[in-house]
Amino acid sequence: MNKIVGYVLAIAALCILAYAIYANAPRIPAPAESASAPAGTAMRVATEFDDSTAYRIEARYPQFGIPAVDEKVKAAVDLAIADFKTIPPNPPGSATPKNEFIGSFDAVYAGGDIVSVELLLSQDTGGAHPNTVAVGVNVEPKTGRELTLEDALALTGLSLEQVAAESLTQLKTKLGSDLISPQGADPKPENYNTFLVDTGTVTFVFQSYQVAPYSSGMQEVSFPRR
Repeated sequence: MNKIVGYVLAIAALCILAYAIYANAPRIPAPAESASAPAGTAMRVATEFDDSTAYRIEARYPQFGIPAVDEKVKAAVDLAIADFKTIPPNPPGSATPKNEFIGSFDAVYAGGDIVSVELLLSQDTGGAHPNTVAVGVNVEPKTGRELTLEDALALTGLSLEQVAAESLTQLKTKLGSDLISPQGADPKPENYNTFLVDTGTVTFVFQSYQVAPYSSGMQEVSFPRR
């Protein structure tokens, strides 16, 4: 009987150990299906993981073997992580014992003229829901120059005022009464600084709450690239 009890206790201890290893292992989210690089483009996924008493950090982001591009992508992730680490730790007994940072990525375009990546950087600090921000990194691989809003507008052949007018029209059609902050689409540079580029379009991303409630998610408006 004592031997049986000993075996049961040993198995239970192993199960507890296995669960502890699983619970503390990095849980880095997989990128969305659209995050695969075009055929012929070498892309690897770099990861960052840190777990302390105050916070947990898990991030993954693409690297293309192009130093001028890779540095810009990594710098955007590093900046977000550094900002996250300045957040004070949660008090004892908090429903969220540790602040958590999750970094992933969605759309990726790797062309000969432009490499474009959408980073999704999320902070969970114990609020009603995590706060996720989209960051567009758009780089000329030959020069290492990061594209500006003026470059994005030039690719569409439209002025900021024209882009804003068409964006508002599309958002009204898509969101209806959920368009709670139409001023978030006003023709101001800060409203259109998050953008992505691919082979045929330029897409402007509106952050959560910028034009619609959190439940509606981020909004996007695309224009043909000329």
